[in-house]
Amino acid sequence: ATLATHYNKRELNMSNVYGLDFLRSEHNLPSEGDAAATATTSVTPAFPRSNSSSIAVIPDVTHKSDLEKQSDVLIFLRQHRSSGCLPPSVIYKSLGIDLSDGGVDWAVANMLANNPKVNVEEVPDPENPSLSIMHYGYRAKFSTVRDRATLLAQINRCKHGVKWSDLTDAYDDVERDLQKLLTGGEILGVNNPEERDKVLFPRGDHFLVELDGCVTVDLPEIPVEPEDKHDLARMDAYKQELLRVKHMRQAGSHLIKIDVDPRTQIRRGEAVRVGNEWFRVSSAVREGVSLDNQPPRAQAPPSVVSMKDLSKKNEVDGYVRRFDQNTLPLDGSLSGEVGIANLQSAKKARERLHAIAGGEGGSHRGVSGGASATLLSSVATEKNSSMLAGVFAKSIAASFGMAGSRGPSAVGGRKRPTAMIKRPGEGGPGRRGPLGTKGKAAPDAEAVKRAVEDAKQAASDPFLSYSHAVRHGCTKDVRDMYLETLDLVPTSEVDLHKALLENKLIEPGEKIVRNVSLRRKANLDNDGKPKKRRYYERKNMRRTNTHLDGTDIGAMLAVAAERQSQGKEVGDGGM
Repeated sequence: ATLATHYNKRELNMSNVYGLDFLRSEHNLPSEGDAAATATTSVTPAFPRSNSSSIAVIPDVTHKSDLEKQSDVLIFLRQHRSSGCLPPSVIYKSLGIDLSDGGVDWAVANMLANNPKVNVEEVPDPENPSLSIMHYGYRAKFSTVRDRATLLAQINRCKHGVKWSDLTDAYDDVERDLQKLLTGGEILGVNNPEERDKVLFPRGDHFLVELDGCVTVDLPEIPVEPEDKHDLARMDAYKQELLRVKHMRQAGSHLIKIDVDPRTQIRRGEAVRVGNEWFRVSSAVREGVSLDNQPPRAQAPPSVVSMKDLSKKNEVDGYVRRFDQNTLPLDGSLSGEVGIANLQSAKKARERLHAIAGGEGGSHRGVSGGASATLLSSVATEKNSSMLAGVFAKSIAASFGMAGSRGPSAVGGRKRPTAMIKRPGEGGPGRRGPLGTKGKAAPDAEAVKRAVEDAKQAASDPFLSYSHAVRHGCTKDVRDMYLETLDLVPTSEVDLHKALLENKLIEPGEKIVRNVSLRRKANLDNDGKPKKRRYYERKNMRRTNTHLDGTDIGAMLAVAAERQSQGKEVGDGGM
């Protein structure tokens, strides 16, 4: 009777947990073989395996050992780690391993409960809260890493580095995010050939520099879908054309047009940002092969900056994508929602700015020089964009109303004063126009205000920041110039002062003033001598390690205490 009661309770528990209502006793007709069935059920799996084609076949794992079953469960939980903890029913239907309470694989359940890579949670049964179900989930080494933001935060906390392999089980697509962080230079990577792994370090503050030259991308327009979708011939032609255009757009987005030679500013393999997306300058030598499968000599280095060019053998084999005075090749394609959209918006912003600076509409004369020259130039600048926008708006306001004197084509020229002549029918008797307006009325104040606001908005357009490519560190030509002239810089103050005088960088008698003050070392006194360490004994201080008296350690402590009382240094800093 006790065994039958236990079996009925187990049936009720399993039916509630896994939804197998057919196991309930009230759903089965009583028979004479109940006792035999009860005895048989105590050693059979809790879930029946079905060979029916209408029901999914549960794998047979009776030939596997418990260690093999545990390994299968770990792999399954890792593949579904984004789903959290899973109930035993899901694991059983997928693997055929019964982890239910009192199931066949109860030993595997105990092994998983003691496994540090498995997270076990006891969840109340939604149908019967008095019962509980054990859920199993994968526990990564860094359980707080769930997305790219938390991944970067975890690496920044590891000042001494963290292995790539320790982060690969954090969440789905974590390796893709790690590669993006390395490509963009947000983290540092160092190869460890002994363990065939990478060690990742936080980068810290970034030093980004814009490259000279405005970047653009020339892509074919996407064809318009026919209105009559029932015309099969036109729809087939449209689909073929759409497929061809998409292929061309993907291939064309690897090649960025630039109006200043980029080869003097960046090398192949270095990191570059185009359209607010980070890439590496393409170094592939094999067509149709992923970056990881390229030869080691053609792979981009983990660092975002290179001190020398890649192997000369790559040039002999030939690079897949050209790198010339007007083309900047990328190792990936720009995304349509971010990269391509930003470059197209930047091009429209530059066209709008050129139209305003050229005196569009003839309401004001064109402006050039100063802020306008900086904004319209292809050369990168370090000046503040807000300051440039304000100066540009002021130049537009100063030029407003001067179009009648020289016309919109006279851009940047000096205004020629005209004589004040009183003519009949112009301004009435006795009225004179402003100097240089030939008797025309003064410009409308509202029109001037609108023009100034338009100029300021056009100059401060945020999409103008995507006009230039961005890299880490100074450009290639600046670095080469620094390395070539480093040995020419005098090391002594006297030679440096003499060189500055010869190049007329300072006036005779002028002293060299250093902007950065030298910090005084904390371990030196006013005379530059090392400070003496002083030790003080507290009042009523008693020894508590008297049990060491008479031993070798006690003798060493006594000598150290005597030296300390004399003010001498003890060990690495005293006791």
